[in-house]
Amino acid sequence: MVLTIPIGNKAKGLTRLRDAGFPGLPFISLHARDLLVDQKLDLKAIASQLGHPDRFAVRSSSATEDTEETAAAGAFLTLLGVTLEELPAACLRVAQSLPDTEEDHGVVVQAFLADPSVSGVLFTHDERYLLNLAPGLCAYVVQGLPVEELGCNPSGRIYRRQAPSAFTGWRWHDGRTQEFRVDHSVFTPALAKALHHLYRRVQNTYRRPMDLEWSYANGRLYVLQARPVTREWHQEPWLLDNSNLAESYAGTVRPMTASVAQRLYQHVYQDLLAASGVSRQKLSRHSNIFENLVSSYHGRMYYVMNHWYAMMAFLPGYGRNKENLERMISAETKAQPFLPESLQANLWLKLCYGPIVLWKLLTFRRVRERFTRQILVDFERLGARDWRADQPETLIQLWKSLENDWLRKWYITVENDTALMTLLGWAQKKFSEDALRTYLTMDTPSGQQLRAFQTHAHQIWAQPILRQSLQQRDSLAFEQGLKKLPDAGAGWTQYLHRFGGRFPNELRLEDPSPLDRFDVLAETLEALAQQPILPAPRWPSEKGYPWGIRKLRQFIQQREGLRLLRSSAFAWLRKILLESGHHYAQGNLLDAPEDVFWLQISEWEQGANPGWKRLIAERKEQAKAHLDDVYPRSFAAMPGDPAPIHRPELAHCDHWSGQCVVPGQMEGRVLVMPTFQPGPYPAFDILVAKHTDPGWSIVIGQAKALIVEQGGLLSHASIVARELGLPTLIAVPDITQQLRSGESIYLDATQSKIHRISAPHDAT
Repeated sequence: MVLTIPIGNKAKGLTRLRDAGFPGLPFISLHARDLLVDQKLDLKAIASQLGHPDRFAVRSSSATEDTEETAAAGAFLTLLGVTLEELPAACLRVAQSLPDTEEDHGVVVQAFLADPSVSGVLFTHDERYLLNLAPGLCAYVVQGLPVEELGCNPSGRIYRRQAPSAFTGWRWHDGRTQEFRVDHSVFTPALAKALHHLYRRVQNTYRRPMDLEWSYANGRLYVLQARPVTREWHQEPWLLDNSNLAESYAGTVRPMTASVAQRLYQHVYQDLLAASGVSRQKLSRHSNIFENLVSSYHGRMYYVMNHWYAMMAFLPGYGRNKENLERMISAETKAQPFLPESLQANLWLKLCYGPIVLWKLLTFRRVRERFTRQILVDFERLGARDWRADQPETLIQLWKSLENDWLRKWYITVENDTALMTLLGWAQKKFSEDALRTYLTMDTPSGQQLRAFQTHAHQIWAQPILRQSLQQRDSLAFEQGLKKLPDAGAGWTQYLHRFGGRFPNELRLEDPSPLDRFDVLAETLEALAQQPILPAPRWPSEKGYPWGIRKLRQFIQQREGLRLLRSSAFAWLRKILLESGHHYAQGNLLDAPEDVFWLQISEWEQGANPGWKRLIAERKEQAKAHLDDVYPRSFAAMPGDPAPIHRPELAHCDHWSGQCVVPGQMEGRVLVMPTFQPGPYPAFDILVAKHTDPGWSIVIGQAKALIVEQGGLLSHASIVARELGLPTLIAVPDITQQLRSGESIYLDATQSKIHRISAPHDAT
């Protein structure tokens, strides 16, 4: 009994390999059902058809293994080194291991390669291939034992190589496998060339990821079997890092904020690369990179660093770009993930990139000013809009039009940051810390906002009619009072148009702002009116500064101005969502207008849905279950896996260290705020925070010194601290968990040290 028709998937796979001309070992296919009813094997015919080998390999060929959904590797029996006399019993044993179903199952008898020099497994993918190999038989490799592993790009270039502690394998000796060891790698140039050629042929033949077993003997490569890849071997863990992202998305965020952030990053960075010379077609081929630049873990926002590094690879000078990126976001993660060769810049872009960057640098101020004017005109139109006439459908259209007008140009802000980080890298290498600290101290829009806000608070509080409306939290009386006092009203309106109505946590769409919560505005104005107005600083002339320092200061100024512009933009986006929320709450689709922030942006854009209440209730319960979770600043996880719970080792000590931003000393009580909380605040001297954003100005204005867990030299806290001359340390790990409000400490920013003096008398 010798069959030529392939029975089962392994036999079909071997047949396709043979018909496509791949080098392999001769084989025959037998029907398991015939073997089980004791059909006699024609041993002579088998030996002749397989070339009279000394020994055979007998393998299962089930209809349920080696499918596109499951490999079922190791589920059934495989016997190696079988003699011709042992063949009938071996075939029967393999047939008996197969499942008892109505489907056709088979047994493959293959010539056995008893003495290969090296064997292994090849996993293919469009962007790379992976090799696991060991000396001797392939059976050693498929057992999952320690082997040499190589990752190669489609060109054959090795991007990762891991060697075991010892180069060990199996060989056939005295009728069984025997472990042996060699003193060097068995991956030779000739083998590398043969395997790369095999990879290219497999890609052209199958056009999908494949898993192949192979052996190499006497200078020739043999493919033992091939099956579809059923699990994405090429997918690497995401490298998550929240670094300065936590400045914008502090604590936990709602699904609306997370989904808007994902879309914002996706469009902005695609447009940035397109404006830098990368073709739209190439960006489209790699759209998956941009779709997950950021990710949310139960509301905690993280950069997906793999994708950020991949973005840097589109442009010439990857090493420099990567370093600038890590500096720009104060990254804790600095790994080197796999980057496909297809991302690399082509020759045209390499030649043109320098002139493109120079042109952008020379014209950036004009482009930014035009962009700013256009956005401010849109703000004026939104301010004059009759929101009472809007229905949910028109609000959705308004959102889409603003998204098209704003997002498609917002990459300008990233270009500013990129130039800023490049200049900062140059300055850090060229100047001392003291000199650089002096150069980076300047009047910025953040400081201007704080002084202007304080000035208006004092002016408003000085008017009895306005002061009374604030004390009574009466928004209508406040508006009427501003109309009766045109100077105060015009000044306040001008302030809102310039600096926007958003304050802390500006990008968290769900957070209330003075545009829609008068009690927040009243409390803020009342608190600022009790503080002295900060004097306008006087800075020396910049004429004596080097040209590069003047450009660095210019880009810092522009960055702060663009951040304030972003604050106002998000205030209007929040208003659009909240206005629609009021309509949906009236229509009983939402329990409250604020529930709109529990939807994702794509769900909201699809319009009214009667299932929203149930969906939102489920999301609220899930968020409640993870409310107290604390996640690490950076970690690695496969997409879809949960984040690890962070349990920092809080040493019982009384001293800590950080990075000095502004030197100086301060002794006093601390106010600890991991995330922003509105006042009133207890008396304090030193503000301790994880991070700050422009909205923290109202509490920073009351502080005499700052301590911040995260951030870099150009973080918001650093810029404002230099401007106000506040002794400041940044990058002090877990300090918000180490200290409690009301404790007394001694901050020596000059020496980068913190010392605890006493525990709080009345901790809050």
